[in-house]
Amino acid sequence: MTQNTIGIRREDLSKRGEKRVAVTPDFAQKITQMGHSLLVQPRIHPTEGTLKRAFPDEQYATAGAEITEDLGAARVIFGLKEIELPHILADKTYLCFSHTHKGQVKNRKMLKTFMDQRATLIDYELVTHPNNARIITAFTYYAGYAGMIDTLWTVGKRYEMAGIDHPFAKVPQSIETEDLGKIKDILRGLAGEIKENGTPDSLPPFINLILGTGKTSTGAQEIYDLLEGEAVGPHYLEQIYREGSRDRVYKCVLDIPDMFRLKSDASVEFTDYQGWTRDQQTQHYFQHPEDFESNLDKYLPYASILMNCILWSPEFPRTMSKDFTAAQWAEHQTLQAIGDITCDPNGSIEFSKETWIDNPVYIYDPNARTLTDGFDGEGIAVMAVTNLPCEFSADASQQFSTDMTDILPGILTANYDAASVGESGLPEAVAKAAILWNGELTEPYAYMQEFVEGVE
Repeated sequence: MTQNTIGIRREDLSKRGEKRVAVTPDFAQKITQMGHSLLVQPRIHPTEGTLKRAFPDEQYATAGAEITEDLGAARVIFGLKEIELPHILADKTYLCFSHTHKGQVKNRKMLKTFMDQRATLIDYELVTHPNNARIITAFTYYAGYAGMIDTLWTVGKRYEMAGIDHPFAKVPQSIETEDLGKIKDILRGLAGEIKENGTPDSLPPFINLILGTGKTSTGAQEIYDLLEGEAVGPHYLEQIYREGSRDRVYKCVLDIPDMFRLKSDASVEFTDYQGWTRDQQTQHYFQHPEDFESNLDKYLPYASILMNCILWSPEFPRTMSKDFTAAQWAEHQTLQAIGDITCDPNGSIEFSKETWIDNPVYIYDPNARTLTDGFDGEGIAVMAVTNLPCEFSADASQQFSTDMTDILPGILTANYDAASVGESGLPEAVAKAAILWNGELTEPYAYMQEFVEGVE
């Protein structure tokens, strides 16, 4: 069995508010008990004095780790987010969310630096079961938790600024407590308040439109369901808007066949498409995205908030383009806030941009097509925090380490000096997540060579 020296890095200053870690003190102890040396960077940044980890250094020291700024002796380094270029050491194995495999422009220079430094790069996002379902999903659920809470906080702030007495004004931003249990109790209390006193009669019934049915959506719904609202299908939204009660809130979850409709010039006849099952319609969407356009104009007139919980890439249609949103806003101004949990700048929501915990919200004016940081202004409030799970850093980190339980021993004992990833002894799920092996793109990711062509 190979004995590797393991390192746990501190996230860089550019990752504002980031205090999560891939390996908690409990799992650090498992590493040292297996006979591996463990180096952990201090959680306080040495020049800025910024706190960058939820867990005290002392807990890692108690687990048998050496607390040191220098990770030069480590063969395998656990991190979380992208790494600033000067901190990428030569001949190391890095585990992180690199956000490179889709050709993300902002990270191409980082990818090139990993290659130049002969690094092995394993991306958590690509560690999957044989059915391609992700193994490490903790942050996905926590993004849903924090995103839903912060969107309710956002709309509460907007109502408060408008002089409207609304129950959601009592919802805090997640980071204010960093205690998921406490915020859940607040929402349970609001459920009773809404039942007893209702939401303002001056506003339409409160409808939460949720896009997507995956893990992020599941997390968001888990939080929203604490309000004991009523789930309704999309075809009932107009009726709820006109006749719904104020003594409850509503949610409507949209899947692909709800979110998108066939274009008039689609490659399939509308009557044929209507006769398909929803699974068949969804399959056609992924195979022929050019056949589709947004269908949200049927639902946005009735929604108070919209939660964006879907992934997007450029070959797919947007749910809300700037032109589409301007046309909708000209006719209906019901929508108060968007929680863009997936935070995909210029993505499915074209006017989305990356925000951070310390400046989480901006106002998008569909008429002027301008974005203004803060809560004040004419338009739609957008919450698009890029690192939502770190608002519950300790809880999210614990779950992340737990997700790695089965694959961690294989990561620790692999031979990173092997000629190829296939000879390393890595668990299969981890081996197929290796984008680089000692600086060279592995076969499944050879297509990424074009992403670094011409990068200096």
